[in-house]
Amino acid sequence: MNRIAFLLFSFWAAAASAQQPTPEQMKQMHEAATRQFQLMGAMFHVRRAKLGFEETVAAIRDGAGKRGWSVGGVQDVQSTLQQQGVKDARRMKVVFLCIKDANERLAKVYGGKAPGLPCRATVFEDKEGVIHLLRMNTSAMARLTVGEGAKELARILAEIGAEEDALYKGLTKD
Repeated sequence: MNRIAFLLFSFWAAAASAQQPTPEQMKQMHEAATRQFQLMGAMFHVRRAKLGFEETVAAIRDGAGKRGWSVGGVQDVQSTLQQQGVKDARRMKVVFLCIKDANERLAKVYGGKAPGLPCRATVFEDKEGVIHLLRMNTSAMARLTVGEGAKELARILAEIGAEEDALYKGLTKD
């Protein structure tokens, strides 16, 4: 009986110690997480808005419409959160808009196998009351593109990014 208990304990102890990452594995996991956060930071463009909250939303919609973009609705995220019981929800609206034919151009590069662009911008108020504009950083994505069809994809993303940059240029402080 003692022998069985000893064997079970030994097996459990060996299994438990095998599950603990080594210092080298911990370092590798930390480095991987750091790279992932850096990539996420490069993928999004967050800047302070020059205008007020509603004025920024209107300027995005008007500017996109003047450029011939598809302009969809606006989702009031604050209202949705408040309906779900969030009492301190700050102002946040998501504007749905897309450069004409942008997703079709991207789909051709990958034969329809690539996901489309998110085609939206978010205007939000932080806890200090400062208004921000958040969007995909398509220009940075163009520089990070690798793999099959990368050259053509990078060219298309750069064109789309330049058009997006032109729309948002006058709307942010930095």
